[in-house]
Amino acid sequence: MSKYSVVLTLVALCSVAQSQTMLTAARQGKPDQDKPEPTWSVTLTGGYANTFQLILGSKFGKGPDFQNKMTMSVNNQFLRGDSLSAFGWSTTDIPSATPSWQAGLLYKLPLLQRENHSLFLTASGQRWILPMVKTGSKDWFVIENLIYGTSIKRIPLFVSEDAYTLVKSNLPTGSALYSQIYTQQPLFKHHGLRLALREGPAYTYSWGLYGCSGNRVLRYSGALIASWKGTSLETSYRKQFGLQDRIPNNGFWSVLLTRQFTGPFHPLSGK
Repeated sequence: MSKYSVVLTLVALCSVAQSQTMLTAARQGKPDQDKPEPTWSVTLTGGYANTFQLILGSKFGKGPDFQNKMTMSVNNQFLRGDSLSAFGWSTTDIPSATPSWQAGLLYKLPLLQRENHSLFLTASGQRWILPMVKTGSKDWFVIENLIYGTSIKRIPLFVSEDAYTLVKSNLPTGSALYSQIYTQQPLFKHHGLRLALREGPAYTYSWGLYGCSGNRVLRYSGALIASWKGTSLETSYRKQFGLQDRIPNNGFWSVLLTRQFTGPFHPLSGK
């Protein structure tokens, strides 16, 4: 496990006392007055990409790929802003009809929620089956994400750190850190239709993950997102610069359509 993954874990442990205090207060009849009602959500995504690519930089398959994802979540169940989710994701290389997939459980915990500042920690356990990665990988990952959000001159700004730890695999285990900084600027809003631009750089460093170490890639991506009610269409392009001789410079594009369904969650009341 990398030192960055350890840091994220310590942050999570430090937040337990605060979270426990809030939960105890709720049990004593002193609930958080600002806590919204729990909700459920199901999010479905499908679309195309020119290839399948991981954070280490390589492409897999000839492409293009058909991609789809389903996420089921319960939100605001324990704390304001938290969520417990299960997801499944797959990408299929169309020329060879070879699927790769990922699935897992995630819990997102709010660490800080202020008027102009937010900090969330997400911890997950994931299963990856990737037949096109080297000789074929069968992996168990622990992945932690820490994301800070603020705004500068009314422009939302986010800093995200993802720590990947491969705990069991038929390939060499290890860890990696994926760092991102991005903005999401609103461009247009009319009668519920919204148009936004998301852009920013990303960087990967690896400690032996799949046998890869050191500086891996530097990327810059942009996405145009059109949304209306619970539906969004995202068109994105990402330019990659390899930081080692054997890592290619390349481009990645995708077009994804997402639909979200949501409603109140009252499992004990039967509603």
